[in-house]
Amino acid sequence: MQKKWQMQKQRDLEPRDIRPHTQEELSPEVIELIDEFINLELKTLLDKIAEVPGDIIELGAWTGNNSVQFMWQAPLRKYIGFDTFNGYTKEDIETSPNKKGLLANEGRWNHNEKETVQRLQNFKSAYALGEFEIIKGDLKETLPEYIKEEKVKEVAMLYVDCNAYLPAIRGIEAVYPIMPKGGIICIDEHQVGGETKALLEAADKYELEVIDTGFPFISGPNSNPSKYVIK
Repeated sequence: MQKKWQMQKQRDLEPRDIRPHTQEELSPEVIELIDEFINLELKTLLDKIAEVPGDIIELGAWTGNNSVQFMWQAPLRKYIGFDTFNGYTKEDIETSPNKKGLLANEGRWNHNEKETVQRLQNFKSAYALGEFEIIKGDLKETLPEYIKEEKVKEVAMLYVDCNAYLPAIRGIEAVYPIMPKGGIICIDEHQVGGETKALLEAADKYELEVIDTGFPFISGPNSNPSKYVIK
C-alpha cells in the first residue's frame, strides 16, 4: 500500500508516466545520459527507504552523474543537489584529514552549474520524472538556510559526496533533525577521509550503527556507496 505522501506526490505528477522504464525502452542516447543505465548498488540503498517519507539531498552534485540516478530510481521524490561548483573552500581543505588529496584534485570539481541544471532538465522533460533543484554555493551556509526557509521538510536520504570533512559534518548536522526514522545517511568514500570522519562522528553522537555496504570501489562517473547509517 502506498503511503499518503507517495499518493499525494503521484497525483501532483499525473498524467505523466512516472514509472521507471525498462532498458529495452531506452534509446542509446538516454542510456549514455544516465551513465550505463542504472547504479544497482545505489538502488540497494534506495530500496531501504521505500517506506520512508521525504526527499533526497546530495552534498556534491557536480555534473549530475548521481543526480540522474536518483531522479530515475526515485521519481516520486524531489532531488536537491548542493555544490560550490568551484571546488573546496580554504577552510574545508584545512580541516580535512585528507588535505593532500583535496589539494591534488582541487581544480577537478570546477564546473558550470548551468550545464548540470540543463542536463537534469533535459532528462526530466524527456522522461516525465520528478522535481529537482540545484543549489550553488558553500553548503555550510546554503543548506541550513534552505532548511530554515522550509524549502524541504523531510529528507529520506542524505548522500554525502563532497569529500571534505567540514561540509560533510555540517550537512549531516543540518539534515538530521528533519530526517524521519528509517532515513539513511550515506557516503561514497572508500578510503578514510573527510566523509568517513564526519559519518563516524555523527554515528557516535546519535548512537547509530555504521554499516559497510561491502560494495567494491569502481573508478568512473558513479562511485559505489561505501558506508551508511539508518536513523
